[in-house]
Amino acid sequence: MFSIKLLLYQMPMGIALASTLAIAFSSPAALALRPTERHQPEKYAAQNTRKQTLPPPPPTNPGSSVAGGRRAPTACPQDAVTTPTDPPLTALIPTTQSGLTLSAHPTFLVYVPKTSAETGEFSLRLRGGQGVYRTAIALTNTPDIISIMLPDQVAPLEINRSYTWSFAVICNPSDRLSDQFVTGTVQRTELDPTRLHQLEQAPVRQRIDLYQESGVWYDALALLLELKRSQPDDPEINVAWHNVLQSGGVNTMIDISPSRPR
Repeated sequence: MFSIKLLLYQMPMGIALASTLAIAFSSPAALALRPTERHQPEKYAAQNTRKQTLPPPPPTNPGSSVAGGRRAPTACPQDAVTTPTDPPLTALIPTTQSGLTLSAHPTFLVYVPKTSAETGEFSLRLRGGQGVYRTAIALTNTPDIISIMLPDQVAPLEINRSYTWSFAVICNPSDRLSDQFVTGTVQRTELDPTRLHQLEQAPVRQRIDLYQESGVWYDALALLLELKRSQPDDPEINVAWHNVLQSGGVNTMIDISPSRPR
């Protein structure tokens, strides 16, 4: 060992450093497994398998650069794009204002273009990454807007805490890395008692205006979706729908079929 060290001192600095690293990583100590890895090989093999089957992580700042919280305008490899003007998979979230809700169990909306994929997956997590809720969604009638309401069995959203949600179209169940996904953020807020009383007493259509004035975008759009489903030919509702989308920076070409919500 003394002769090796002497030889390294005589080498140029870059060559000596590379030689030192090669010696270190080829040593038995460097190649030995940690005790937990050595005694639990099945556990670590399972973890490696899960890493290969999980969908790719969503962007760290979803929806910040492209209107409507959409990913790149792509589709499943097996699905041909009908026309260049067809909207891609899009999370209906505002990009010109905060994504706020008053609801402890809000409704999330996603536009899904025509696809041969049979299943989607919705997930909600804290901004730090801790999972809150995940569920599979049947894709039986696309293109359409999918609505996902957070079930009452799930813990209510905490006030003033940010959450991240994502929706993935599972293109190939055997290869989750091929998922097409979009993401969004949501934060539960609260209003002063006077405005809250106004909301509770207001007729449905006036409630939408009050939601917008209060910046509660998620609730305004979810209520409008209910009206459009029940009254698809009402021109005033259609105008209000596009106005709310436009106010949030979402593609106003996105519309819905009169099918039942999910």
